[in-house]
Amino acid sequence: MKIPGSGISALNRSLLQIKGPDATKFLNGLSTSRFLPNIVKKKQHTIDEAENRHAKLSEIININDNWGLMHEDIYDPDNNIFVRRDGLNSMFLSSKGRVVTDCFLFSQPFHNLDGTFEGQISEPNYLIEIDSSFTSQLQMLLKLHKLSAKVSIETIKSMHSYYYYNDTAEFDEYLDFIQREFFRSMDPVDALNDANSFIKSEVLFNPKLAGNILGFSIDNRIPNFGIKVLMNKEIGDDDNNITVDDLFSSSFKNNFAVPEILKPENITRRRFLNGLFETQDSPKGSSLLPFEMNLDLINGLSLEKGCYVGQELTIRTYNNGIIRKRIVPIQFFEINDDNLSSIDESEYLTLDPNDPVIRQLQDLHSSTLSKLEITPLIEKKDPPPPEPEQQPSSPFANSKPVRRRTASSGKLLSIQDNLGFVLANLSDIENIDLYKIELPCLEGGVKHVGIKVFKPEWWPID
Repeated sequence: MKIPGSGISALNRSLLQIKGPDATKFLNGLSTSRFLPNIVKKKQHTIDEAENRHAKLSEIININDNWGLMHEDIYDPDNNIFVRRDGLNSMFLSSKGRVVTDCFLFSQPFHNLDGTFEGQISEPNYLIEIDSSFTSQLQMLLKLHKLSAKVSIETIKSMHSYYYYNDTAEFDEYLDFIQREFFRSMDPVDALNDANSFIKSEVLFNPKLAGNILGFSIDNRIPNFGIKVLMNKEIGDDDNNITVDDLFSSSFKNNFAVPEILKPENITRRRFLNGLFETQDSPKGSSLLPFEMNLDLINGLSLEKGCYVGQELTIRTYNNGIIRKRIVPIQFFEINDDNLSSIDESEYLTLDPNDPVIRQLQDLHSSTLSKLEITPLIEKKDPPPPEPEQQPSSPFANSKPVRRRTASSGKLLSIQDNLGFVLANLSDIENIDLYKIELPCLEGGVKHVGIKVFKPEWWPID
């Protein structure tokens, strides 16, 4: 099955609004992204132009204003910190450094073209976009840490989240152009002016709908993967909705066809096909670390922002440089000679909702899924142990031969059609990419399903 080359879809997302005088400090202490403009020189004895460029960031940003968001990339050799109005990827962690949920953070409002949102731009105001299944859990975390902070926490039900993508080289270049032209500002004044210019320029959206566009973000978890837009009206064909044709500008439609409205499953399938994991993909009650979820690879981590909940374990792991496990995409297959040869030669994931292997997987309950472990498809035979020296018999000796337990190479986390994700030992998948899982049978015994592990192409080269 081929996923449509482009499309737009509504997402099953909840939006939490955090606003008030202390909103910036409050979110800085809870998320993995930087909100406070305190830049500390790491090496006092060196002269670093990148560090000096941001030394006065605290004088430029007033955290009591609605100033925007700081965008930084730990893989950027120039260590740029841009002050922008568009959203970014982030995470919330528990006190033990475990992932509560991933999210997108937005400054609210995105723009203020012609004073459209003048009433909302007077104080710090942020939106947190999360999967709806984590709403109550995140609300509990936020309220637990609120204490005397002057912030309000509110669920916003009047907004709708949409995702648009276009898998062409032309659109990839188009997003590069947009970011160069409108999203490289270094201070809040330029950030707001650039956001206003972005809407007014008609480079992407119809400026007549400026009052309906409340949030915008380029999804850079995978470079130029797509765009997100928050609307106060639904997109659809009904009379009260905004049509897709009306949403996009004439300039955009001259370069790209009007996208098809897709079901949310297409967005999910596309993520699985590209190896992009999200928190809701794992079984309920999972306890994952941010580096296991590839937070450092998906542009959602600030390494020098200071203290936040879960920071100690996260930064210690990064500084030690020892990350033993990561979540990687997989493809299931039936184990037979024909499948084994074709899957062994394949270099890319192949989505097939009609693959016969799906029938073996579809009845798995989530409680069973979380207990399944993967082991190499072809077991390595250990060399025979040396003959033990003859020992005198003992009444306490164990005459039963010792059997070694088979070591697991990872744990299965999620299934989508014939694709999925596993939390795998990196040392194992460097050498072996074919594995199997054992599924319980109603008739008794077990049946084996094959798994091929893939390393995503977008992972940075070591």
